[in-house]
Order: sequence, then structure tokens, then C-alpha cells
Amino acid sequence: MAKHIVVIDGSPRKGRNTDSLCNAFIEGAEKNGNTVYKFSVSGKKINGCIHCMGCYNNGPCAQKDDMIPLYDELEKADMVVLASPIYFWHITSQLKAVIDRMYAMYVAKRFKPKDTAFIVVSGGADHSNVEEALSFYHNVVIKRLHWNDKGVIEATGTSSDSFDLTPYLEKARALGESIK
Repeated sequence: MAKHIVVIDGSPRKGRNTDSLCNAFIEGAEKNGNTVYKFSVSGKKINGCIHCMGCYNNGPCAQKDDMIPLYDELEKADMVVLASPIYFWHITSQLKAVIDRMYAMYVAKRFKPKDTAFIVVSGGADHSNVEEALSFYHNVVIKRLHWNDKGVIEATGTSSDSFDLTPYLEKARALGESIK
């Protein structure tokens, strides 16, 4: 059965490695008849959670910004793919703001169990550059939200003059194709 997949591109830059990997995943996922909604943080205004607790009383979130359309998509999603370049050894602040704002759905018990995947891109070639982001993904998304991990694409060494994105694009496409 086809799934509804939300891909959240946490890069503030369009057309770069993270965006390309998200697009490859989407291409693969759509081959199996899945529907995909891509949400890019680039150019969007997404405030951080202010812990006003309005979500306990009035619904998804008291803040009215570019996060609002994402709530409905997240609620109906069977799978959520998070993607981020590594900035200062972690996911981008833009993606962290999106994740923090998902708290409104969490407290309202509007999350059904979901599949998930993570695409992480690092200029540095050493795995240690992505460890904090991977730890966050596993501790928060998998352990706390109880989402089912379908895979991680880890593209490292992107700052090297000899870096070739092609094998990572193939991995992202294959991961997308595996979603049925």
C-alpha cells in the first residue's frame, strides 16, 4: 500500500547536497506510488518553540508562521524523513526549530506511529562530525517518539575537492524505492 511521506529538508540552501539527496529519495519513493510532500526550511520563517503551552489548550500551536501548513502533512504522514547538513557538529537550527515545534502535535497526541529516515550531510570526512546529529536522531526520533527507523544516509567529506555525490544519490534513491 502506498504511503504518504513527508520529507523535511533542513538546509537553508536550495540546490545543494542535502536538497539533491532529498530529491533522489523522493524520486525513488514515488516510483512505488508513494505520495511525497517536501518541506524545505529554505526561505521559510519558522520560530522556535516558546513553550507558551498554547498547544495544550487551543490546538497545534499558538504561533502563526510557515510551520502551520506542515502540521496537517505531519499528522497524515506514514513516514517522515529528516534531512540536514551538519553545522557546528549538529543539525541546522532551522531543522531543530521544526522538530521543537512538533512538540505541539506530541502533547496533543496527534502523532500515530511513523516510519522515519535521516539524511545527514557533512563537509568533514570523519564520522565524528555527524555523531551528535545521529545521537539526537536516535535518542529523540527513534527512542522518545517511538518511530521506526528505515535507514540513514550519511554523506561525509562533501568539502573535499574530490567529493562525488553520485554514490550517495544512488543510496538515497534506493532507500526511497525500499519504501512500500
